[in-house]
Amino acid sequence: MSRRRSKRLGRSRGFSLIEALVALIIAAISLAAVLELQRQLADGQRRYERALEIAQLQRDALALTANINPAAQPGGVVPLAAGRSLRWRAEPRGPEALNTGSATAGRRFEMRLYRVTVDILDPSDAAMGQIAFDRVGWRRLDKPAPYVPPPAPPQPQPQQGAPPSASTEPTL
Repeated sequence: MSRRRSKRLGRSRGFSLIEALVALIIAAISLAAVLELQRQLADGQRRYERALEIAQLQRDALALTANINPAAQPGGVVPLAAGRSLRWRAEPRGPEALNTGSATAGRRFEMRLYRVTVDILDPSDAAMGQIAFDRVGWRRLDKPAPYVPPPAPPQPQPQQGAPPSASTEPTL
């Protein structure tokens, strides 16, 4: 009877080879799932950082093209740091309209709405992002007249026959 007990106890003390292999397969599948999750998180972080970089470059593009008159400059390039650049082009969106400005100044302008498209380029001239907006462009039709200052306002004249007024300085 002691032999039977020892055989049973000997078999239950360790793991069989199949049990060890099954445990290793389960661990490998779990580890693969964790590594895939880590890869997806890293990819998501890179996409997030790229989106933030593009948003900042688009804000910079708006600021750098704020003073562009599309009628005078229908296209151009602005260099940026790290070899990047902005390239813009303007296309008319509507008919020309005349604006006289001030009737007394005699200024006439031709105005038109333009669609300005700004491409953000990396150092190899590949597009990193794009932004488009509408802007009014103008062109002066006449030469500016020389500046003539307005006449000085007339000085009040003292009334005749009235006694001279007392001094306006306060007395102490």
